[in-house]
Amino acid sequence: MSSKQAIQERRRKRQRQNNIILWIMGAGVVLVIGAIVFAIISNNKITVPELTQVQQEGLSALGNPDAPIVIDEFSDFGCTHCADFGLETKKLLEEEFIKTGIVYLRFHSVGGLLGSSATLQAAEAAYCAGEQESFWNFHDLVFTNQVKLFSNRTAENSKFYLEFAKILDLDLNQFETCLVERTYQSRAADDESLARQNGITGTPSVLVNGQLLVGNQPIENFRLVIEEALAADSN
Repeated sequence: MSSKQAIQERRRKRQRQNNIILWIMGAGVVLVIGAIVFAIISNNKITVPELTQVQQEGLSALGNPDAPIVIDEFSDFGCTHCADFGLETKKLLEEEFIKTGIVYLRFHSVGGLLGSSATLQAAEAAYCAGEQESFWNFHDLVFTNQVKLFSNRTAENSKFYLEFAKILDLDLNQFETCLVERTYQSRAADDESLARQNGITGTPSVLVNGQLLVGNQPIENFRLVIEEALAADSN
């Protein structure tokens, strides 16, 4: 091979190497863009839990108001232990004590007291859904999508709440008006005042006929306190 041919061959080899490098760089850019797009889509995708028909009482309560046991739940929509209580323990209480007429459960939000502006907005949105008998399903949607909603504790999440309202087939005009006008701002403030009066300093906290239980305690602890309260009520 002549020196001229050798030079041309080296040039062709370098060109092939450069093309491979450019192809690898291009593929890397595509992968990065794809990952960003996927992250954006995933971050906006709503997770829908199993939604069931529940017998809502008032704006945000469950059960018979004349039940012998009243449980007042103090919760923050941004609190992970509150999510565990709301999606797990509460449902056990519902099956065993609420549907059987033993317990009346009332929900109180302390998002503005112990949480943030974002969780306060979630509480007001849930009460707006409660106007249309959908508080508890909205409550489940918020807790199921908790990480997405509250990774930024000052986020404005109206777009998500409107999507929740669509999923629940609510009257969107009524819901949006309620949310924008902050119809339940005073209700949330009353919740916080009640929490202060009862010395609530953490969530979830519940009062079982006035007896305080702090944290997402096992169902066995609730059974014990409920049985004690029933016994005291019968004396």
